[in-house]
Amino acid sequence: MQITCEIIRDLLPLYHDHVCSEDSCKLVDEHLATCAKCRMELEQMNTEIKVKNNLDDVKVIKNISKKWKMDRVSAFLMGSLFLSILACIGCVVSFHIIGSYVAADGTLVEPFALIPLSYIFGFIALLSGVVLGITYMVKNKRRPK
Repeated sequence: MQITCEIIRDLLPLYHDHVCSEDSCKLVDEHLATCAKCRMELEQMNTEIKVKNNLDDVKVIKNISKKWKMDRVSAFLMGSLFLSILACIGCVVSFHIIGSYVAADGTLVEPFALIPLSYIFGFIALLSGVVLGITYMVKNKRRPK
């Protein structure tokens, strides 16, 4: 049975990757034994698929990965800074809005828990700001001038 080069060219990628059936593989082998043009195309596939390792590309990808990682850390710290400042201000304002009063039994009633919470959020904001400043200084030091 005579198979055209067009059909063999359709089968060559499968043949090259060793994923075609045994019957298709036999057909392609028989055709390649007689057709120099299709053999050349198969050899061309072999040379096109071989990829040269380029160390420059690997370095570029690693640098991009480091930058993205650093940007993620910076974004987290920036979010932590703003959220903790907002929470600290919210606690202080809430404490003053709610206020305090003396109950009927003579005890002082006030939302005291908001005061330590505002200190905790203030400390987190301070810590986030310091770490964010350090990461920006480190990032700027690494940049070539």
